[in-house]
Amino acid sequence: MLAACGGGGGGGGDATGAQPATTNNNGGTPATGGTGSTGSSTGGSPAPASQGATPPATTGNQNTPPSTSVPPAAGNSGGGTTGGTNTGGTNTGGSATGGTVSADATQARFRQPLGIARDSAGNLYVADAGNYTIRKIATTGVVTTLAGSAGASGSSDGTGSAARFSALRSIAVDSAGNIYAVDNNAVRKVSPAGVVTTLAGVAAEPGDADGTGGAARFRQPWGIAVDAAGNAYVADTENAVVRRITPAGVVSTVAGTRGMRGRADGSAATATFLGPMGIAVDAAGNLFLTDWYGPPAPNIPEGSTFIRRIGADGGVSTIAGTLNGETGPAAFMDTFALTTDGSGNVFVAAMRSVRRVSATGTITTVAGPATQFQSLAGIIIDAAGNLYVTDASSHTVSRVSPTGGITTVAGRTEEAGSADVP
Repeated sequence: MLAACGGGGGGGGDATGAQPATTNNNGGTPATGGTGSTGSSTGGSPAPASQGATPPATTGNQNTPPSTSVPPAAGNSGGGTTGGTNTGGTNTGGSATGGTVSADATQARFRQPLGIARDSAGNLYVADAGNYTIRKIATTGVVTTLAGSAGASGSSDGTGSAARFSALRSIAVDSAGNIYAVDNNAVRKVSPAGVVTTLAGVAAEPGDADGTGGAARFRQPWGIAVDAAGNAYVADTENAVVRRITPAGVVSTVAGTRGMRGRADGSAATATFLGPMGIAVDAAGNLFLTDWYGPPAPNIPEGSTFIRRIGADGGVSTIAGTLNGETGPAAFMDTFALTTDGSGNVFVAAMRSVRRVSATGTITTVAGPATQFQSLAGIIIDAAGNLYVTDASSHTVSRVSPTGGITTVAGRTEEAGSADVP
């Protein structure tokens, strides 16, 4: 099984995620950005806390690039760690994700990469938000633009460079190699050959409606994950619910109370969410998500992030991030992407650190806080336990080994661009 966006599959599944906007609109949803003109947000974009999150902001149907402000100081991505901190070693040799290396992926350039996913062959796919493109990093190190055209924003379906994206966030890959991308208020599907279609929703039309294809409406969704049957699960952030899309494009609400925000556990029909962001699915059909709170509220600091679980039986629980007496520091702050390894462990991209939440809720640090990490936006795991993360502010893709070693595998720190590697 393969999945992504802050979404991940079990046993080497995939996940990706991203970060919300830097302007607080009273609980609105984060949006992602590229290089377009400014304008009014279609859904209101919640702001991350002042801890230094650097997410992109949606501005209408065009996008403003995320800020590159100074990230939080070490440790601001959350307290409550029960394990030691592993800063890991750093390498920038430009290795590919596996196989025989024939090219140097560090010669490629990205612009605010957000979501990341991985297929069964080990190829990586990146939602290159600032370029409005979906990029492929082959196991050989070759980097290509699969769909979209750098610098060209829109919502047109088409093949390869003829397709247009306006606000890419998270992506996922199914067992057939199809890519699913959250793009503004729509979910787009990209075939292995680069043919882009709109599976559900309408990019420029936010709303809250179940239905089929273009009749469905989302409001600034963020995360996406795909299960073994090809169903896509979407973290519909501003609507504070989780939606399911069948392979035929039929959209239904599977968890959360429509029209309500909160942090109540319980059945899928009665539970409430603050702002679901990253999402992952394991082999048993359990969903994991980051639940992010933007606006300040009594006893819940702005930017607090909770790790929630939706069991295959429909029960919703909070597995990490509960505040100490609802007044202490959150275990996670401004954290948006996660993946799972199939053994019940959840891995979280927490700004400048990668952290693990065990099946029993124990939180440890895998890598970081690391100086080369500025604003981690997406995360996915492979079968060997290596984690791949995107950094929106440094414009890079890095690998984190199970022992915490950090290697830059694609792009170059703080060098934005759109160059492929043949």
